[in-house]
Amino acid sequence: MEKNLRITKIALFIAMAVALHWTESFIPRPAPFLRFGLANIITICTLYTFGGPWALFVVISRVVIASALTGSIFTPTFFFSLGGGITAGLIMWWMPKGMFSILGVSVGGAIGHMTAQIVLASLIIKHLSLIHILPLFLLVSLVTGMINGYCAQLILNVMQLQQRRSPR
Repeated sequence: MEKNLRITKIALFIAMAVALHWTESFIPRPAPFLRFGLANIITICTLYTFGGPWALFVVISRVVIASALTGSIFTPTFFFSLGGGITAGLIMWWMPKGMFSILGVSVGGAIGHMTAQIVLASLIIKHLSLIHILPLFLLVSLVTGMINGYCAQLILNVMQLQQRRSPR
């Protein structure tokens, strides 16, 4: 029973992450790399509910499914999203939870995500000039990481309340 419940919850997390990823594509952005990263809210919830390996599974599943649905699979956008998502997932997994709050873990993931995307873009165009815009993008990552971390904390709080209320 426990295994079925875990699989069901992870499937729901993937579906929510895909929905957020897709919904975010309708929000105008000032630069190609600047996104809110709303799907990372679900990654953080998965990380704190099921652990790092499952969070990475949700990231990879989300990127593959969302890219397939939007027709961008195996395009540069797909690889930027995958590279950034895996980097963010690994950083958030490896960050010591006793030293960092959920907001701190989220900011670490956002900064890792942005850095990975800028590095990938620099490698693709074979020019390091993109590194010069990294400080501005990291500032944006700091803000979005804090917002996403706060949202993840709210969701996790509701999940804990629901778990306490549900009969065993």
